[in-house]
Amino acid sequence: MSKPFDQPRNKQVTVVFAFAICMLLALAAESNHFHFLYGITFSFTSLFVLLGLRLFGYWPGLLIAAVVLALGTFLHEEPVSHYILFLEAAIVGLFLRKNKNRLFGLDVAFWLLIGIPSLFCLYMTESMLASKDLLLVAAILAMNGMINALFTEIVYQYTPLPKWSGYSINMRRPNSFSKVLFHFSIGIVFISFLLNIFMNSLSSFKEVSLYAQRISSTEVERIAKAWDNWQLPSTRMLEPEQVSFFQYMLEGTPADLHISVTNAEHFIAASNHSDEIGQTLDLAKDRKLTSISPKSYVAMPNVKMNSLHSQTWHDGYFVYSDTISTNQWYIYVQIPLSNYQNYLFSKYFTHFVYLIGLAVFTAIVAYLINRWLSRGLTKLAAATTDLPLKLKQMNTIEWPSSSIVEVHSLITNFKQMSTNLIHMFQESQRNNERLEAQAFMLQQSEERLHQLAYYDMLTGLPNRLQFSLHAKDLFANYTNINKPIAVMYADINRFKQINDTLGHAVGDILLQKAAERFGASAIGDCAVFRLGGDEFVFAGYYENEADLVSNAQAVVDSFNEPFVIDGAMLFLTVSVGISVYPRDGGDMDTIIRNADIAMYNAKEQGDGCYRFFMPTLVNAMTEKMQLENGLYHALKENQFSLHYQPKINAATGELCGIEALIRWRHPELGMIPPDKFIPLAEQSGFILDIDSWVFREACRQNKAWQDAGLQRICVSVNISARHFYQGHLSDMIARALKDTGLEAQYVSLEITEGVFMRNLDQVIETILFLRGLGIQISIDDFGTGYSSLNQLQRLPISDVKLDRSFIQGIVDDEKKSSIVKAIIELVHSMNMKVVAEGVETAAESQFCTDLNCDELQGYLFSKPVPPQELALMLKKTG
Repeated sequence: MSKPFDQPRNKQVTVVFAFAICMLLALAAESNHFHFLYGITFSFTSLFVLLGLRLFGYWPGLLIAAVVLALGTFLHEEPVSHYILFLEAAIVGLFLRKNKNRLFGLDVAFWLLIGIPSLFCLYMTESMLASKDLLLVAAILAMNGMINALFTEIVYQYTPLPKWSGYSINMRRPNSFSKVLFHFSIGIVFISFLLNIFMNSLSSFKEVSLYAQRISSTEVERIAKAWDNWQLPSTRMLEPEQVSFFQYMLEGTPADLHISVTNAEHFIAASNHSDEIGQTLDLAKDRKLTSISPKSYVAMPNVKMNSLHSQTWHDGYFVYSDTISTNQWYIYVQIPLSNYQNYLFSKYFTHFVYLIGLAVFTAIVAYLINRWLSRGLTKLAAATTDLPLKLKQMNTIEWPSSSIVEVHSLITNFKQMSTNLIHMFQESQRNNERLEAQAFMLQQSEERLHQLAYYDMLTGLPNRLQFSLHAKDLFANYTNINKPIAVMYADINRFKQINDTLGHAVGDILLQKAAERFGASAIGDCAVFRLGGDEFVFAGYYENEADLVSNAQAVVDSFNEPFVIDGAMLFLTVSVGISVYPRDGGDMDTIIRNADIAMYNAKEQGDGCYRFFMPTLVNAMTEKMQLENGLYHALKENQFSLHYQPKINAATGELCGIEALIRWRHPELGMIPPDKFIPLAEQSGFILDIDSWVFREACRQNKAWQDAGLQRICVSVNISARHFYQGHLSDMIARALKDTGLEAQYVSLEITEGVFMRNLDQVIETILFLRGLGIQISIDDFGTGYSSLNQLQRLPISDVKLDRSFIQGIVDDEKKSSIVKAIIELVHSMNMKVVAEGVETAAESQFCTDLNCDELQGYLFSKPVPPQELALMLKKTG
């Protein structure tokens, strides 16, 4: 059982105070017993002892019992049999620790099994009562204990006493209807029993005392007459003959009467017990006198301390006293109460039997009422226990029936509520299923959004955002790992050409296959990401420079095998740029930028290689960016100019044509050669505006020379391949010719073989249109591109320019001379002229002339010159 004193300090004072009050009430009850019969009392002592057990626990309750019984023994001289109360507290309290709510039942069991047999055995040792009477006395005392146990349980269950006492460790549970009905019915029986015993005691006592007084008064009147006839003096002693006379008269009294005649000093002058004559009569000796009328008393013997004897009424006397007024003599009549023993005990036994019968009858009636009233409620309570869970699990509910209207209505209400709950559960289940489905879809959406946010949908590789997060993690953990971080930019060479020629579908497949190869080539902790287009990046820690070189070479080598797409084999290369932290920069942005710079450097150096970042590349890249940004301003601010390089007739050595070559004078960088800014213009698309300006300016200048009376010659203008796909070449040329007034025959367009890589039919259509205007068409850098002889014979070309790579060293290289000879013969066979470009020595000029080359161009004759110098050449030849 819980310990009430093991509570918070602020409640200990309340508990101690309540404990002291309980102790005082038990002592008060021990000091004030209710007397039902002579020697038979009713006490509330055990009520407060049991209440202490119930409130404060086992040991505090035993302490109350021990203190109360000890004080009762020493102050009130209680018999040893009274210690049955301590035995009751010890045994009932012991079982009460495990059965906290069965106090009354445990106490009844104690009295039936232990209490009544123990008292009966104790009384048998000294009492003169019959066994039947002893059993009745023990039963009445047991009934006293049971009543106290019942009232203890009622007080504890139905009053706020536990709360007031500060004992709130164990909270009380609600009381059942059957238990309340039981307490109510048995309590009424016990109260009726107490009232019956009390009233019966009063009536029996009055009946017996009146009867004893009547007998006593009759004997006193008879003796008083005789006494008056003798006229005895008030002396201490009587004469012998007087004594003999009175002894004779007293011998005629009933045997159960004890009559004594005394003087004022209580000296016994005469008695029906001759052995008392001459002694002093002391009625209060070893007795307790209680007045019941002016002349009547009850004398009960005192009980010795620690005696096994139990004071009972049969050991007492009715005492009737009167005076013989004439002589101041007193007469005392003592009648043993035992004379009425059989009558009164039979009467009490009958009452007790009636009580037991009434209790049994009441218990049966209470059981039947409880069964009738609470059976439906009990079954309803059992059916509705965990009702939501039962309904949720679709268990079958067995609903009870009842003939009581209120209970029947309650059952009906529960049925309706259960039906509604079932519908609610079903609806909730459907809602849960919908929520689960929505949650699953939401999870899929989140995963999809995560995939879209952090992964490239085409290749499945992490995207630019994921790369940024990964790079931040790499740099954040650099201090702990203490390994260099490498970033490698990889770019697929000529990927745009694949997209333009084979289509984007093929390009997508190529990117997927490339991603697979890049993923397989990543070594160690290196991770690969796709930033967009054909740009991929690798990032991770590395141990030493050799590991990084191996990884970069593995990426380059991953493109050694051709890609097979739709049965066609594509041979591609990849360029890789490498930047290392912290060697090449102190932050991630710098490292990434430097890797990009190194990648572009690798592209410039040649296909299929990797390059490490070097600080010198920054200047080149800075210059490149400066050039890219300055192209627009160059055209707008007239920073461009044209130089012209003469063409010489191989047979006559005369000037037969010129080629317009663009020059750029940058305000900060000075003269920029075409091979630096033309590729930039090609990449940015600004080449269209440049070509348009060059063509118009060349036409204007040529027309100006003609108007000045100089030699009429054809000017050649280089046109980018982009004009054939993105620009309106035909409109641009027609508009320029019209605006400048130059005749079309004095203009020649030089195109490269790359023009014929796409939409050959469209290109041929455009060339035919231009040829129809009278414009000459020349193929520049012949032999370095991708055209075939079949395409060449389809084109309306006027002349072919051999690339300078064929001319340089042609005198000493038989193989190269054979190739040039074959090309010249081939071109002549198709009725086209051949122009040798890049002639720088007389030997090369003579050799080309010997091979029947039609025109020559190169530094041997003249480098590109400004318009003013060329005008002088035209004037001389003119």
